[in-house]
Amino acid sequence: MKNILKRTVAVIDDRGIPSFMVKFENTATAAEKADRVFFVRGQEYDAFYLSAFPNIVIDGRAYSLPLMTPTTRLTLDEMIAACRAKGEGWHVSTAAEWFHAVAESRQAGTMPHGNTSYGKYYYDAAERGIPGDIGGITLTGSGPATWRHDGTFDGVSDMNGNIWKRLTGIRLKNGVFQYIPDNDAAAPDADLSENSAEYKDVQVAGKPVRMGMMDGEVCITTDEIDGWAASERKFVINLLPETPEILRRLGIVTPDQEESGEWLSADADLDEATPLVGAGWRNASYAGSSALYFNDPRTYAYHNIGFFSAFLGEPVIR
Repeated sequence: MKNILKRTVAVIDDRGIPSFMVKFENTATAAEKADRVFFVRGQEYDAFYLSAFPNIVIDGRAYSLPLMTPTTRLTLDEMIAACRAKGEGWHVSTAAEWFHAVAESRQAGTMPHGNTSYGKYYYDAAERGIPGDIGGITLTGSGPATWRHDGTFDGVSDMNGNIWKRLTGIRLKNGVFQYIPDNDAAAPDADLSENSAEYKDVQVAGKPVRMGMMDGEVCITTDEIDGWAASERKFVINLLPETPEILRRLGIVTPDQEESGEWLSADADLDEATPLVGAGWRNASYAGSSALYFNDPRTYAYHNIGFFSAFLGEPVIR
């Protein structure tokens, strides 16, 4: 009996080389009903495609392929270059895209397991992947279906664990949380540099939202704050008088915040703290597809940090 994949497709780059990608479709019947993740520079798109697997880099280009050891030890700018080198529409996965996929998992009740304990799932050692060439990393897509975002082999693999994944479109700038609106971080001309003016502050009561350390835990506030902290979500201190929806959409505040063990970290002392998401192979009970670190500058490269590429679909004509 054949296993027909309906969402996972081979997307060809401008050299004719395929990457396996999972399609996230815009099913809205009108533009005003469409999720803002499908808008780039004001243009509505019919879909975006997220890598089925953490990427490898070959000849300076990013590819999503199964049974590979993911490429790590790249800076954020090197990852951006490896995706954009593939042609128009290719980009590093944005926070808007990532947390759209996480929301789909939540709604379906299929929050992914993964390699969170040196090759196996922390809560069930019977769930294992094939060892890769680095530390406790497993080969891409080698785990069971529970390691996919939708609980089937047609979903995105390794969102939880294996390696930390870099995102674009959100950051901390001297402790202030900033984002690029809609999915504009996916645009080929998006300025994703440290000095970019495309990033906007999230504000509450006319003050920017900040993240840093208070009483040893991560604090979300509009007051001045400094320091670094990493907390389980259930211990994060939220002092905002109201929580803007954009903070929920971009993974700063999660629906299961009060009982979640997933980590959130923030370093308010860095000029720019760029995001890592999804945790790695040794993060155990702190891992999860919503685990989110604002811990390091864009120049930081390490053996447990990789990335997902993404690709834009076709413009919608209504």
